[in-house]
Amino acid sequence: GEMILAIDPGKDKCGLAAMDNARRVSEKKVVSRQTVIGEVREMFRKYAPFSVVIGKSSEGKNIQKELSAVGLVSTAVSEKNSTRLARSRYWQDNPPTGWLRLIPTTFRVPPVPVDDHAAVIIGENYLESLGE
Repeated sequence: GEMILAIDPGKDKCGLAAMDNARRVSEKKVVSRQTVIGEVREMFRKYAPFSVVIGKSSEGKNIQKELSAVGLVSTAVSEKNSTRLARSRYWQDNPPTGWLRLIPTTFRVPPVPVDDHAAVIIGENYLESLGE
C-alpha cells in the first residue's frame, strides 16, 4: 500500500514511523531531536511516502518549519492520547514477564522511550481522518 511517514515531535527525542495505509509498520525508531530532520529525509528517500504527518505541538511546528526548509511538506495531526496509547501499545508488543505481569499496564512504565509507538498512533489518527 501507499506509505506515510509519521513523526512524534519532542524537545529531546522524536519518534518516527513508516507505515502503509493498511497500518502495517515497515520501520519505527526513536531519534534525537538534533538528528530528526536528517532521519526524516533518509526515511523519505527510502519509503517515498505520499504524506509526512507530525503531531500537533509547539515542537511539531518548529520541526514542520525545518522540514519545509529542506523541501518536505508535512501535515499536523492531533496527538490526542498518543503518549498514553503508546505505552499500552509497547506492552502489547513486549508482554511483561514474571511478577511484572501482576502490575496493571497503566502503572507500568516502559523501560525504553515509546516515542516510536506514539508516532505509529499519530499515523493511525491521520489515516482515520482520511477514512482509510
